[in-house]
Amino acid sequence: MNKDYCNKIGQWLWVSLLLLFVTACSHNAVVPVTEHTMLKARFGHAAVQDGKRIFILAGSDKSGLLSDIEVYDPATGQIEHWKKKLIPRRYFSAVWDGNESVYILGGISVSARGSAIEPRVEVLNTRTGDVTFAPNLPAPTLNNTAVFSDGRIVVFGGSRLERDTIMSTSVVAIYDLAERQWFRAKDMPTPKDTKAVLKDEWIYLVGGYNRQSALNSFERFNPTTREWQVLPPLPVKLSAHSVAVLQNQLLAFGDYENMTSTYSYDFDKGQWQKLELGYKASRHNAAVTFDDDVYVFGGTIGGNGPFLNYIQKFSF
Repeated sequence: MNKDYCNKIGQWLWVSLLLLFVTACSHNAVVPVTEHTMLKARFGHAAVQDGKRIFILAGSDKSGLLSDIEVYDPATGQIEHWKKKLIPRRYFSAVWDGNESVYILGGISVSARGSAIEPRVEVLNTRTGDVTFAPNLPAPTLNNTAVFSDGRIVVFGGSRLERDTIMSTSVVAIYDLAERQWFRAKDMPTPKDTKAVLKDEWIYLVGGYNRQSALNSFERFNPTTREWQVLPPLPVKLSAHSVAVLQNQLLAFGDYENMTSTYSYDFDKGQWQKLELGYKASRHNAAVTFDDDVYVFGGTIGGNGPFLNYIQKFSF
C-alpha cells in the first residue's frame, strides 16, 4: 500500500478518534437548565433541603421583607406556598438538622418599631410547617453563615451593630441541639461576612466582605478539634455569593460586582478553576445541592432590582 495513502488514513483515524473523544466529553459537561421559577422574585433569602424538598425562606422583594416559604419539589417542579410563616427577614442563614427541623438565624428583621438585627432563632418543622423558637443568638448578626455538623449548628461571622455602626465580626457561636445551649468557639482568622460549606470533617469558608472590600480569603474549621487552617487564597475576590458542595467540588455562584462569576474548587487537587456554566447573573442568591444537581434560587442584579425568580439547575 502507498506510504502517503497510509499516512492519510492514519491522520484521518486520529482526527476521527479526537472528534469522538471531544463529543464524549461534551456529554459529561455541566448542563445548565432554568426549568422553573419561584412564585416570588426574591433576594437575601436562604434555601435548605431536607432530602425530599427544598425550602426557600423569606428574603426581600420590591415590597420589602418577606415572611413566606416556598416549598419546591425538584422531582415535579411543583411549589407549595406557606404564607406568613416567619419573622420578615433577609441576609440570614438557615440549616437543616438532618431530622425534621430548619433553624433560621440572624439577619435584618422589621417590626412596628422599625428594622433591627434579629436575635430570635426560628425553628421550622418541615413536616407540619409549625414554627417554634430556640434560644436567641448570643451575638446577633446579619450576613452570617451557618453549617450543621454532628448535632451542632456552627454560626460564623457576619456583621453586628456597635454604637450605631455596622461592623464585621469574627465571632463563632455553636449551638448544641441536645443541650439547647450556645457557646463560643475560637474566632475566625479575619472578621467578615462570608459563606460556608461542610466537606467531610471540615467547614470551608469562602471569600466574603469586611465592610470595606470583597475578600479572597479561604479558610477551614474543624468543628471537632476547633482547629483553624488558612488556605491559599481564591483567584478572585468574592462577596454576595452563594456556595454548594457537589461530589468532590466546592462551587461558588455570583459576586457583588461580577455577577456572572462561577468558580469551582477541587478538593483532591486543591485547585480553583473558573467555570463557564451559562449561569444567569445575580448576587445575594441561594444555592443548594440536591441529589446530583445544584440549584441556584433568585437573587438580584441591583440594589433596587430587578429581583429574580429564576430556579437555575446545574446537572453535572
